[in-house]
Amino acid sequence: MKTLLRNSVVAALALSVCGLFAADGKAAPAQPQVKTAEKAQKGTSWTPFQLVFLPGIPDSSMTSTVYGLKLGIPATGGRGLVKGVEASFFYSGTKDVEGCQASWFGPAIAQGDVYGIQATMAMALVYRLTGFQAAGLAFTTQPSKGCQAGISAVAEDDFKGFQTGAVTVTDGELDGFQFGAVNIVTKIFKGFQCGAVNIVTGVFKGFQCGVVNYSSDEGIQLGGINIIAMEPSTPAT
Repeated sequence: MKTLLRNSVVAALALSVCGLFAADGKAAPAQPQVKTAEKAQKGTSWTPFQLVFLPGIPDSSMTSTVYGLKLGIPATGGRGLVKGVEASFFYSGTKDVEGCQASWFGPAIAQGDVYGIQATMAMALVYRLTGFQAAGLAFTTQPSKGCQAGISAVAEDDFKGFQTGAVTVTDGELDGFQFGAVNIVTKIFKGFQCGAVNIVTGVFKGFQCGVVNYSSDEGIQLGGINIIAMEPSTPAT
């Protein structure tokens, strides 16, 4: 009887050990936590149509991707992406737009990239523009290319393309054409200025045509008053 009991205990222990090894061999390796975070980031929602009442109302409008129409009644915005059209009455402000961002009475602001068209009767502001911007005040803050048109067209950094308005300003390098009442380039100008007053305060590698032309560097000028205010060179000692 004792021998049978001892054998039973030994057999039970042996089976338990074998079971642990078998379970350990079949267990799937644990997934790193980074993978879970990556999957969560890829799970951003998208929709073909989104109705927004104010930026963040509904909550999903702040991070969603819209392939189609994002409509603000009266305003829309968010940190997501619109591939299509974002339109509103008073404010359109999604960060990145591929297509068209427009507002009827208020500003259109993209704190990222616009590939396409940005239009409003008020102010249009974008960090980087590749396309066409039309507004009362058209404004870019990062190197951009395309066309700006408005009462004022301002590029705070380099711009490649065409600017037109009552006042056009490039506070960087302009490689293109300015047409307005007053045209200003502050750093490097490569192209053509045409207006009542044309001003280049940096390197001038282009052509000015207007009533008053001013440049701090050599260049070609055609107008009523032409000024090239080069600093005199210091004689060698």
